[in-house]
Amino acid sequence: MKKFVITILAIIALAQTAAAIPAFARKYGYSCEICHAPVPRLKAFGEEFMDNGYRIPDKEPPRATIDTGDPTLLLQRELPLAMRFDGYLAYEPNSAVKSDFRMPFAMKIVSGGNISEHVSYYAYFVMSEDSKVVGIEDAYLYLHDLFGTPLSLSVGQFRISDPIKATETRLTVENYMLFKFRVGESKLSLSYDRGIIAGYGTNFGTDFVLQLVNGNGIDEEEIFDSDKYKSVVYRAAQNLWKDNIRIGILGYAGKEEGDGGATNSVTYFGPDVRLRLPNAELLFEYVHRTDSNPLFVRAEFAPGGISHTTDAYLAEAVIAPRGDKSKTFYTVAYNRVDSSLASVDYQTLTFNVSHLLRRNLRLVAEYTHDLNGDFHRFMSGLMTAF
Repeated sequence: MKKFVITILAIIALAQTAAAIPAFARKYGYSCEICHAPVPRLKAFGEEFMDNGYRIPDKEPPRATIDTGDPTLLLQRELPLAMRFDGYLAYEPNSAVKSDFRMPFAMKIVSGGNISEHVSYYAYFVMSEDSKVVGIEDAYLYLHDLFGTPLSLSVGQFRISDPIKATETRLTVENYMLFKFRVGESKLSLSYDRGIIAGYGTNFGTDFVLQLVNGNGIDEEEIFDSDKYKSVVYRAAQNLWKDNIRIGILGYAGKEEGDGGATNSVTYFGPDVRLRLPNAELLFEYVHRTDSNPLFVRAEFAPGGISHTTDAYLAEAVIAPRGDKSKTFYTVAYNRVDSSLASVDYQTLTFNVSHLLRRNLRLVAEYTHDLNGDFHRFMSGLMTAF
């Protein structure tokens, strides 16, 4: 316990003496609360800032760029960099290792900014996650307002689920399993992939997103695509009540080839609803997934393969007693994956309390209960960005 206390005090001292703020706050001279409540959860302004290519139209500070005398060159004065550190003490009473210092649980270098008026980039390198060097996760170019229209394009590596909810902005240590689960030996999921995203927003609050991705994730090193197939993802969302209600529908169609030449066709379909209130935000997402042959059984053994279906649910409530001015936030999250392939099943209930020590330094206490088994996890620690 003494080691844990010393580590916590050291992190607090580092964050306070550095007086550090993340990259975009440095550029504009704004507090983190303009976009986040709390870090890393995005407010409506933060989402709009992201959709505008990490810039504020007509309010770009002249000091942020260098005047080279060349109107075709936009050069940032400084390369925008920020870091994120997550560290926790975990206690799992029913595991072989009951207590565990998970520090750093995550350590990331983040960069993002403008290349031109309508082109920007975003990328981060995960130096450590679950004690492993992960490498590049998000890394893409973003082109917006193409041809003077609300059309945008993202090209690179990204999470397929980001148009619904960017998992990096969650307050819980427990992840969103609806976006991560895979079935059998399938590589397809709603998590990271490489490809292109086209987005189009209308004046009456309807947004359309179309994605074309490799369909095999990013887990395998030195492999961009492992077969000849691509996956298509589409989503439509309607904003209502001054954008405080958002209703969306997701679809996914893909095909993949296994090592033995057998193929698996995958579809997703399901709605999502988000409700923003002055003191709370509620999110519900459901998908139904079908796999024609996720174990890649060869045709001579089972013509047509052995199909499986999976239903996944995510429900989350974030409560802010004083709205955006809150220092303490309460989160309840329910994850459930129910599949005809029993090994995929997952069901947890999570309670999280986050308290801001500084605007960019958050104290976390979390409890997760496994509703399908005998797993319990307590976690406490810190998340900071600077």
